[in-house]
Amino acid sequence: MTKNDKRSARLPFMAAYDSKAPGTRLVRLLRWLLPGPAAKAQRPEGYHLVRWFTLLSLACVMVSGAGTAVLLSRFLAQEMLERDAEVSAEFLGSIVRAEQTWTYFVNPAQESSRVPLESFFNHVARLPGVVRANVFAANGTILWSSDATLIGRRFDGNDELERALRGRIVVESGRTTETTKAEHVALEANATGGRFLEAYLPVWDQDRRRVIGAVEIYRLPAALFRAIDSGVRLIWTAAVLSTLLLYGALTWIVARARRTMLRQQAQLREAEALAAVGAIASAVAHGIRNPLASIRSSAELAALEFPGAAPEALGDILREADRMDGWVRDLLQHARGEPVLPEAVDLAALLAEAGKRHGPLAERREVRLALETAALPPVLGNAGPLTQALDNLIANAIEAMPEGGDLHVAAQLVAAGQMVEVMVEDAGMGLPGQLQGQWPPMFFSTKAHGSGLGLLLTRRIVESYGGTIHIAPRPEGGTRVTLRLPVAP
Repeated sequence: MTKNDKRSARLPFMAAYDSKAPGTRLVRLLRWLLPGPAAKAQRPEGYHLVRWFTLLSLACVMVSGAGTAVLLSRFLAQEMLERDAEVSAEFLGSIVRAEQTWTYFVNPAQESSRVPLESFFNHVARLPGVVRANVFAANGTILWSSDATLIGRRFDGNDELERALRGRIVVESGRTTETTKAEHVALEANATGGRFLEAYLPVWDQDRRRVIGAVEIYRLPAALFRAIDSGVRLIWTAAVLSTLLLYGALTWIVARARRTMLRQQAQLREAEALAAVGAIASAVAHGIRNPLASIRSSAELAALEFPGAAPEALGDILREADRMDGWVRDLLQHARGEPVLPEAVDLAALLAEAGKRHGPLAERREVRLALETAALPPVLGNAGPLTQALDNLIANAIEAMPEGGDLHVAAQLVAAGQMVEVMVEDAGMGLPGQLQGQWPPMFFSTKAHGSGLGLLLTRRIVESYGGTIHIAPRPEGGTRVTLRLPVAP
């Protein structure tokens, strides 16, 4: 086995780290440790909370609402029909007591019972909405009927009549076109296919100890059925509205909870990524600080041994070495999430320096860099991290225009003098379609050798000072990045 074979046979950790291009080792290692959205997209989707909750809650709420509406509708209809039948029973009972009609049921053969009986029947036949009435003896035989052809007949299998003869008020409703009872044949011709109410009312003896007969009345109470239909419609309307309200509220709560969980998961992933960056960058920073210390010591030694040899150049070396050392220190603190005390920073000066640094690169790429800064108050922050944030934004804008174009950087005071806004606009390729209206995910980059961490660090730096950053496409093409920082007190 060769040396290269042994090297490639090591752990995946080392395979991800090994590369002939040193500049890509850190990015490959981080992508292996923390897979980005492209790698996660290849995995099967897990439990989708909102989708399953939407389907199951919709089914449960609909079943619950429909069941409640059906039960309430039936209860309302039955209660109203029974109350109407009880009123009719009380009315007939008062007639029986007033005219002593029970003597006919006890001995219907007596001629003296016919007079009160005829009066009683006339009252029954004139009840509101009555289309037919039958009077039954205790054995189920029809003693009198508004339909003379039914007198003397007996219909077996009439459960309603049997319950009425046991002392209960029985009420039912239906349609004459749907009935199957033989006694409803004549009623169908009279009712003309309408809804009818059938009530069996027991007739008690004088002491209300024994049922001596029953009265069956068929009515077409249009007003009663309209009231029932109105109540049923009200119940179903309330059930539908309450179901929609409950479903909407539950769905909104779960959707908001899912958004909160996704946002927290994204923050955790970013925190893990930045922690990994901070851990690895600590070793990088240590390696950078040693050469910086040697460069600074050499510049100081040259200034002492050769006082007249380019003092301005040696001074620039010392200043830049100190600035880079402070920049690396502050950047590492932000990458690790360590607290950094903010201070007043001249943002206009930082923008001017950034313009000078990126000016040669912009010229080589034929990018026309325009910088506009008015008289701005100091902002709250630290020079090192803010310099890195501005450099990331300007460098990304220049790289987004490989064929040249206009790059406009402007700063102004907004929010009633409480915030300073920096707007970076380029005429490049713009944001990809999947990023319209959202922040680029971790490790996402449109550049061939990009790490996908520049914008993430920039946002973390800006938000740590209480600022905001927003990325949006320009209507005329390109991208607009708006950065806001609070004014230093």
